[in-house]
This record gives sequence, C-alpha cells and structure tokens, in this order.
Amino acid sequence: MQLKLAENIKRYRKEMGLTQDGLAEALGVTIGAVSKWENGNNVPDITTLMELANLYNISMDELLSYDKSSKNIDKMVETIENLCDEHKFDEAVLEANSALTRYPHTFKVLLACAKLYYYKSYADMNAKDCDTAIDLMNRCLEYFSQNTDPEVKEFTIRLYIAELYMKKDPDKALAELKNINYNGCNDAIIGQLLLDMNNREECLEYSSMALLRNFGVQYQLMTNMSLAVASSGKAKDLRMAVDLLDASIVILDTYAVPDSIGYTHKLKTISLIIKAWWFACLKEYDAMEECVRDSYNLAVTYDKTPHKSSELSTSIRFYLCKHKTSVYDSLGATAVSGIEALFSQKIDGSNKINHKHLGKVIECWNRVKKNEP
Repeated sequence: MQLKLAENIKRYRKEMGLTQDGLAEALGVTIGAVSKWENGNNVPDITTLMELANLYNISMDELLSYDKSSKNIDKMVETIENLCDEHKFDEAVLEANSALTRYPHTFKVLLACAKLYYYKSYADMNAKDCDTAIDLMNRCLEYFSQNTDPEVKEFTIRLYIAELYMKKDPDKALAELKNINYNGCNDAIIGQLLLDMNNREECLEYSSMALLRNFGVQYQLMTNMSLAVASSGKAKDLRMAVDLLDASIVILDTYAVPDSIGYTHKLKTISLIIKAWWFACLKEYDAMEECVRDSYNLAVTYDKTPHKSSELSTSIRFYLCKHKTSVYDSLGATAVSGIEALFSQKIDGSNKINHKHLGKVIECWNRVKKNEP
C-alpha cells in the first residue's frame, strides 16, 4: 500500500505553523532528519511516528494516509450522505460517530457529519443537534486547508453556521450573515431573519435590495439564453428564443411602476428589437416590423420623459428601500441611441447565420425612424 507519509509530515507541519527547525526541536531530532522525512528519503521510526501523530493531533491512519484508509473514509462519507438523503438519521448518526472516532481531524469526515446534524436539526427541531452541527462546522473551518473539493468553499460553511444560529441566537445569526454578505448575496435571507425578528423597516430594506438584484439577474439570464438558443439558427430554437423574450417582457411589465416611464421600458426596447431579429431569421417580416415599431415608439417615449436615466430603483414597482440605486448603461443615455449602438456592435452572442438577417431589422428601424411624424 502506497504511503503519503512525506507529504503529510510536511502538510501538517505547515498547518501548525511550524518550521522544519521547530518540528525538529519539538521531536528532539535534527533538521536534517525532518528534511529527509519530507523529501521521502527516510522514514521515522515507530516511536517517532506516534509522537508525530500526537503532536499533529491526528490518528496514525491519517498520518500514514494509506490508500486503503482513504477508501475507507470515502466509503464512510458516502454511507453517511446516503443515509441522510434517505432521512435515516439514527443510522446516519451511528455511522458518523464511528467515522469521527476513527478520523476526528479529517475535513471530509467532519463536513459530512456536520451536514448530517445540520439537516437532522431541521428535521427533528432538536437544539442539541443544532449545537453539534455548529461545533462540527467550526471544526471544518479549522481543518479547511485539507479540503480538495473545489465546490466546497469556506463561505458555504460560514453560511451553514449562520443559518444554524437563526434558531438559537437570531442576533448572532444576523451579525454572521451581514459579515459574509458579499455583494449582497445574503440580502434575501437577512430579510427573512429580520421579518422573524419583527424588524419591518430593515426587512424591507434588505428584501428590496435582493429583489432588485434578482430582477437584474433574471433579465440578463433570459436575454443571454435567448441569444444562445437562437445561435443554432434552427427554427424550433428561434421559436424558443422568442418565448424567452416574451417571458422577459412580462417580467419587465410586472416590475414597471404603473403609469410611469422608467428604466424597465428602456430594457423592454432591447428585448423587442432582439425579438424582431428572431422573426427576421424566421422570415416572418410582419411580426418583425411590429416589434421594431413597438421598440422605436417606446424608445422615443422613454427619451422624451424626464428622468434620471441611470437610476434603477425608482423604476421598480416593488422597491421599498430608502437608498437609491443607479446602474451604469454602457449603451448610452438614451433608448434610441442604445438600440443603434446595439446595431453597430451587431449584438454579441449569436452566429453569422443569424447576423445576415439583422440587416432587415436595421433597415426596418431606419424606415420607421425616417417616417416618424
């Protein structure tokens, strides 16, 4: 069985913040001996191995890191996760206890057990399970340097901890969530917690920010998906691309402030002109012209309406936050110039098959513009 002893001696030494000199002094050996261990040129005797495991606060299995041991860990973790998925929490706890006894300092084991108690605490509403989950999550942070899964981030573990505190200590949970609220990613859950804490005003502040951000993301996603789907040039995909834009337009209309012209209408002009493009690809020129006319007329109306073009918050019907939010529009200050800027860029995201049809849309736009009353 292959040993990874040299690698482990070095890795755990660095995790403890020890130099080779420091490790040598702690074990009563020379620096040269430590160097040979870490280079794989020599192996410590059994007594020194036991001292190393004790110093690193790990088991001999973990220090020696036999391939067989690694397979055992993976099997244990898989068993715990499967039992948890099946809601067989009592059986999962037995497996978790066994795994923690054998591998108390292995990140993969700690995380699987922490998630088990996290889910169990919600299923059984047990305060003790919640405390156990928090303790295990904190231990995961201690051993996070062992993590090799790119899908697992320190942020995720801290979010688990914050969510667990929502039950037992809402104030601490709120502080934790705000501390890791990178770019507003926790605004929605913070709003939920504030609602539970009967803090109406702050709940609306955070919830409004989350709603505004989700609105922007959804519009961008549906536009990008429409462009990507249509890039095949196939009729059925072009139909779906039109459907995506129709759904996006419904969302824009829903979020628009009633009886008011705002930034959502400028976004709608873009959706309409891209929709016209897909109709041109389908050679449905009457539908294309209708979309172009609707886009142009709305763009002119938007440009004639006094407003702060960069302010998005006043354009969203359900935005109930005191703070104003602005957006930088790379296409320009006016809706008409924005559409024409899109034409000059040939609208990124599609292929040459579709671009040859864009000329029809541009011709129609110029014709409608020229014949404006």
